[in-house]
Amino acid sequence: MFIRNDDSNTLVFENLKALQFLGDRFSEYELQDGSIDPIYRVWPKLVVPRLETLIIFEIPFPDDVAESLMSAPLKELTYKGRSDYAHILCQHDTSNLYELVLEFDMYIESNAETFYHKTNAVFRNISKIPIVRCTVADLSLKIDWSLVDWSYLTHLYIQNLADLDKILDAIPTMPYLVFASLIIDINYKTDLTSFVTMLNDLKQKYPKPSSSKIEMLLISLLGIDDALDSALDELKWYFPKLKHIGKVE
Repeated sequence: MFIRNDDSNTLVFENLKALQFLGDRFSEYELQDGSIDPIYRVWPKLVVPRLETLIIFEIPFPDDVAESLMSAPLKELTYKGRSDYAHILCQHDTSNLYELVLEFDMYIESNAETFYHKTNAVFRNISKIPIVRCTVADLSLKIDWSLVDWSYLTHLYIQNLADLDKILDAIPTMPYLVFASLIIDINYKTDLTSFVTMLNDLKQKYPKPSSSKIEMLLISLLGIDDALDSALDELKWYFPKLKHIGKVE
């Protein structure tokens, strides 16, 4: 049940505990210059004093709506969309959250620099959240992992990864990371041999195992996983805290 305040553009959901906004791809809301059509930024003020679970998929929203939603006693927040809107949400108080789930599609990011700046800002503001999951999909903009500062990330999911060596460098810089799922996109004829060779040569590249606390690592080579079996032992050496290493099902 909700109450509409006739004196203002306000909706009050007194007992609502879970709320989700499901939009289309961001391109449906954009003008030709890439900005959001103002018509989609006109929202009523939402008051949700008991809201615990919030899910937002692929939809833009104004700052005041984010502030109102984030003032609720949220325990779980799931956001899928652009990094600038994730930043709008997470610049508010996140200390009540138990779990934060973020999913970024690089196809809809405006540019790589914005992605680094906004996501790094998000991850600097979430130190008190026990579980922080992040999925990065469709790497149309290739990520320079040396520019990523996701210190408080606990679970990482990457789809269509092309540069495993770079993510192996980045994982130890994420001190709270305990789980990673990596779906690797390689060309069977030209990249498979060099890929396996790179894994087998880990001990030559790194003089000692990493300091990573990662406990579970799942990897897929998009249908040619048999080629990965012989190299898994090298990854166990590089990540000494691993309790399980396997393939993405």
